[in-house]
Amino acid sequence: MENVKQMSWFVKFLLLAAFAMMMLIVVALVTLVAFGGRYTSMNAQLTMIALQNLLIFMAPVVILALICRYTEKRPVVQTLWMNKAPTFKSIALIVLVYIVALPAMNYIVEWNQGLHLPHELRGLEDMLREMEDSAQGVTSDLLTTKTWGGMIVRFLLVGVLTGLGEEMFFRAGMLGSMHFSKVQRHVAVWVVALIFSGIHLQFFGFVPRLLLGAWFGYVMLWSGEVWTPIIAHSLNNGLVVVFTFLANNHYIEDNLIETLGVPEKGQQPLLAVGSALATMVVVWLFMRKKKIEK
Repeated sequence: MENVKQMSWFVKFLLLAAFAMMMLIVVALVTLVAFGGRYTSMNAQLTMIALQNLLIFMAPVVILALICRYTEKRPVVQTLWMNKAPTFKSIALIVLVYIVALPAMNYIVEWNQGLHLPHELRGLEDMLREMEDSAQGVTSDLLTTKTWGGMIVRFLLVGVLTGLGEEMFFRAGMLGSMHFSKVQRHVAVWVVALIFSGIHLQFFGFVPRLLLGAWFGYVMLWSGEVWTPIIAHSLNNGLVVVFTFLANNHYIEDNLIETLGVPEKGQQPLLAVGSALATMVVVWLFMRKKKIEK
C-alpha cells in the first residue's frame, strides 16, 4: 500500500488562515463595489454575513479538502467530515442539552459580563467594554425587524448559514486537521475552542463562547461528522434570532429567556447549579452509551 505523507496540522492551519485572508480581501472588494463603502445599511450587513460565511469560512476549508484529496489521498467529504449523516439520537442529544443547559449558560454569561480587570488595567477594561458595546449595538440593529419575513431571513443567515460556516472552518477545518494529525483529542478540542472564542474579540463573552466551542468540538468527535455540531450551532444562533424578534415585537417579555437561571440580587443560583449538574449527567449518559455501543 502506498505510504502517503500527511501534512501537519500547523501547515493546514496556516493554509486556512492564508485562504481566509485572501477571501477577506475579496469580500472587502465586492462590498466596496456593491455598496460604495456604505457598510452600515441593512442590506450591506446581511450581504456581508452571507459572503463572510461562504467565502471566508467555507471556501478555505473546501480548498484545503481539495488539496488533501491530492496530497493525502483522502476523499473531500472525509476531510470535510460530511461523509456521515447525523443520527436522530445525536440531534435529540443536542436539543436536550440546549434545553437543560440554558439556565447554567445564562448564569455563566452574566458572570463573565460582570468580570473586572485589576485597577491598573482600568483603561484596557473600558476600551474592551466600549468595543463590545459597539459590537452588541451592531448585532442588535441587525436582528431588529418587524416582519416575519425579515426574521426568517435573519434566521437563515445569522442562524443556519453562520452555524454552517463557522463549524466547517473551526471544527471540520481546524479540529479535523488536528484529529487527522493524531493530536490528543481533548487538547485539540480546547485549542480550537480557544481560537474560536478568541477570534470573536469579546473578552466579556469569552468563557461561554469557549464552552460552546468545546461542546461543538466534542459533539463532532463523538458523532464522527460535522452535521450535528452545525445543527447545534445553528440552533443556538437561530433561537437568539427568534427570541429577539418575539421580544422586540412584544410577543414575549424582554429578556425572558436570557434571565432564566440568573438569580436576583442576594439569591443563590440554585437553578443554574441544578442545570449544570443535569447537563453533566445527560452528557455522561450519552458518552457511556457510545462506549457501550463501541
